[in-house]
Amino acid sequence: MSNETLSAEHRDFYKRFQSFWAAPSGERVAELIAPDAQIHFTGAGHMDGKTYAAFMGQTLAALEGVKVTPMDCAGNGDMLYISWETVATVHGSQRTYRGVDRFRIKDGMAVEEHVIFDSAVLTPEGRGGIEYTPE
Repeated sequence: MSNETLSAEHRDFYKRFQSFWAAPSGERVAELIAPDAQIHFTGAGHMDGKTYAAFMGQTLAALEGVKVTPMDCAGNGDMLYISWETVATVHGSQRTYRGVDRFRIKDGMAVEEHVIFDSAVLTPEGRGGIEYTPE
């Protein structure tokens, strides 16, 4: 992350995003996402921020040993892009995949988020995924 290219608001949000993933929970979603935010989540459709908090709680519980590592970010105006890598046990096998979240930030909170990744990695077959390596 190149701090000099990010606004103070973006730097703050990225630090809070890292903190969230150090100890994630559905309840902590409200630290980043406004209740009326518009969320677009690959494979799960569209929801508001309140519904997203419940969805994340369920998702985190379903992904055994989930670890999300924020890797880098870039900002442009009110947009912030964060790349990340996830490792989790899915359908009995450990899987690693990468994605990008695109946020629209207003007053320090995300009012829009697009969670973008190849959701095929979450299927029982585990095929696909940007970083997919057959075993």
